[in-house]
Amino acid sequence: MKNIKYFIALTAIIMVFSGCKKFLNVTPIDALSGNNFWKTRKDIEGFTNGIYTVLRDKVGKSILLPALEMRGNYVSTTGSIDGSGNNVVNNLINNNLKSIVTASTSYDTRMKTVMNWKPWYDIISASNILIVEIDKVPASELSDVEKKRYKAEAVFLRNLSYMFICKIFGDAIYYTEAYNSKALPRTNQVQVMKNCIADMTAVKDDLPTVYADAASKGFRPTRASAVALLMHLNMWASAWDEPNKNGYYTSVLKLAEELASYTNYRVLPITTENTMRIFKGRSEENLFGVLQDFNYGETFSTFANYSFFFSSYPYRGTVSKTTSFMSYDKEYITKLFPPGTRDERLSTWFENYNSGSTTFQFKKFANRYATGLGTALTVSNDDSAIIFRLPDALLLAAEAAAELNDPGTAQGYLNQVRAAAAAPEITSTGATLKKDIYEERCRELIGEGHFFFDLVRTGRATETDFSKALISVGNFNAGAWTWPLILPPAEAAANPHLVGNNFWN
Repeated sequence: MKNIKYFIALTAIIMVFSGCKKFLNVTPIDALSGNNFWKTRKDIEGFTNGIYTVLRDKVGKSILLPALEMRGNYVSTTGSIDGSGNNVVNNLINNNLKSIVTASTSYDTRMKTVMNWKPWYDIISASNILIVEIDKVPASELSDVEKKRYKAEAVFLRNLSYMFICKIFGDAIYYTEAYNSKALPRTNQVQVMKNCIADMTAVKDDLPTVYADAASKGFRPTRASAVALLMHLNMWASAWDEPNKNGYYTSVLKLAEELASYTNYRVLPITTENTMRIFKGRSEENLFGVLQDFNYGETFSTFANYSFFFSSYPYRGTVSKTTSFMSYDKEYITKLFPPGTRDERLSTWFENYNSGSTTFQFKKFANRYATGLGTALTVSNDDSAIIFRLPDALLLAAEAAAELNDPGTAQGYLNQVRAAAAAPEITSTGATLKKDIYEERCRELIGEGHFFFDLVRTGRATETDFSKALISVGNFNAGAWTWPLILPPAEAAANPHLVGNNFWN
């Protein structure tokens, strides 16, 4: 991941749309690199790394994950965010996205990157090309087993992108052909999820259970990564395919059993040291993430890190940055972490957690590096972006079991996560258990970019007890849960079938 500059120049730069005459397409690789490409292992690894570079930029050079966490959440701006950020963040919290589309401050511009699906399609297009072109590589360079692994890796990246597209925009333009030039309509997101589930299931076992190269651990997909992705695809489909939801829940529980068979993963007890290991990205909890590491020149934009908004020195900022821009609302955070109830996450991840003020300090993302000296010293975040980790998967399994009226299994998965935090076991049943599992996801995954997705997927975006910015049932059904889809004029002109998200038009 760290030594790819040559192939970035060759491959990542060309992962762009080739103009208004082609739709969701990339320039053929041999048009730019000559006919000698697709001949060596180095070609394949370079092209694959180019795809990861696009993913890394989408996650690490944008406000994507913080925005997904803050929208509709019980958070407030308590300090002055630089660059006119307060108004934009408040609009995000309150689900007022139309104003962001038409505004032009630096933070409005940053928020608009969430509304742009082009990088996801760059990943999809390049993955489709890799799947087709890798067969040109001579057997002397890559064995059939290795080719299958690269293909499965490309399928994982393709389906990960479709997952984000559907979770952000709803219906997606779905295709798997290399060098696609057909103008396609958007496909219903349930069908997209079904396609992705079948696609990933077919090649899951071609991925390794572990990588020989320790540097790949947590950052390139294994079978466990594919299982986590399949669990998310099934749970998202279940939210929109009500008549068939039990089938998706059953699939999730089968996937959870498979995940348990991979003995190199385990939930780590909550300590400061383990928290830093987890969010660095190569621990026994990590299923898939995007690397950030200052030592290797792999750094994110400051605003791509949740801690930028909710932390202050010595966790981020200059030595004079002694207050945080934002905090969680006191009533909400004390509901998640009731005073007097033991939970190691509370003491490890927060300071002044219930202050509701600039003294709030979020310490979950505690890896950091410093630049400068003296009064010019600046501390920056150095955590990786963790997309999937084991507690997330366990809680999805708990949710699926609860929905299937199997409280014992649900409690078992739920309490694995709570045991790591030394929190009391939960023994509730019925609707209370479902609520407990949801709130456990809010606790365990706080700050990781799951909040709004979970709010939508469970239907709680329409309930006052769970969202600060209530969406009416009518508006929810009309698409208020989606994000505006910003379509460049050339894209819209190239595909007469393409429509945006009507609620935001």
